Amino acid sequence: MTAENLERAAPLAARKLPRWEELPDLDLYMDQVLSLIHRYLGREESPDGKVLTSSMVNNYVKMRLMPAPEKKKYSRVHLAYLIAICVLKTSLPMAAVRDLLQQAVAEREESVLYNEFCDLYEDTGRRVLEERAGDGLSRSSVILRAALRAQTEQTLAWMLAEPEMTEPKEKKHGSEKKSEKK
Repeated sequence: MTAENLERAAPLAARKLPRWEELPDLDLYMDQVLSLIHRYLGREESPDGKVLTSSMVNNYVKMRLMPAPEKKKYSRVHLAYLIAICVLKTSLPMAAVRDLLQQAVAEREESVLYNEFCDLYEDTGRRVLEERAGDGLSRSSVILRAALRAQTEQTLAWMLAEPEMTEPKEKKHGSEKKSEKK
């Protein structure tokens, strides 16, 4: 990657999420939650600028991606879930995000899990740039490689998150279908 491209992509290496202890420890209303999530994630996670809306939050609760608010107030736990959902939804189907979060929360305390998520998020940004530094590739080559890598990584995530996607389904032949109808 050229020096100009490295400079342009530098925010990836500098991206930072607040740790559990840095999240507000008092309950917030929806508009406060939206404001915080936009501040934490900004344009990085949503080029169109719509990181999160109140409708999205309500849908995430209905889909059981996160716990319901208590008396229309959201806690530190909700903020952690929303940050993770906003990041993960760009590369995984929502059902896979839900299953992943449920499984992870069953294995570890939410605060520990969230801080691990933050570490991985930040480390991934740094590593991607370190791998590209000094390779001298043109902007178009870097974009192509990044897009292909993203597609491959996304496919891997889908395969691991949803094993049934990788296992061939049993196909019924025409004669078997007819005999089943009888």
